[in-house]
Amino acid sequence: MAGILRALILLVAGGLVGAGLVWKEWAAEKRSAQTVAQVVTAGQDVVLRQVVTNYVDRVKTIKVQGETRIKEVPIYVTAQDDAACSINAGFVRLWNAANAGATISPDPGGADAAPSGVSLSDTAAQHDREATYTHQLEEQLIALQDAVSGVLEVAAAAAKQ
Repeated sequence: MAGILRALILLVAGGLVGAGLVWKEWAAEKRSAQTVAQVVTAGQDVVLRQVVTNYVDRVKTIKVQGETRIKEVPIYVTAQDDAACSINAGFVRLWNAANAGATISPDPGGADAAPSGVSLSDTAAQHDREATYTHQLEEQLIALQDAVSGVLEVAAAAAKQ
């Protein structure tokens, strides 16, 4: 009976010691994970701040360039050019359908040949507005890709530590 009691005491004591070791390992892993999380968060903040700064600068440049080109339309498309060029209704219908991502009827009608009242200079200015917007969207996509890549690099570097 005494042997059984001793064995039971040794088992309980061993279990407590083992549980204590497991607890210490768990606490150390938890501290390590918290440290990695702090490093990742700090690194992400730096990456995102840089990406946003670059994005804002590039978009401002694109906007200024677009506004400048729109102001210069009368230099490149004169009143004489407007008078000499008739933008027909079919062109306007096609332009609008393309911008909306819509389909256009395959059979142009007689009304498509009629003048639309849209001038060549208006068309040039509108094209520049749309191109400027497209370039801004392109920069936004590039910035998002840069942000994702940067955050992944920070996370990978932190995981190696």
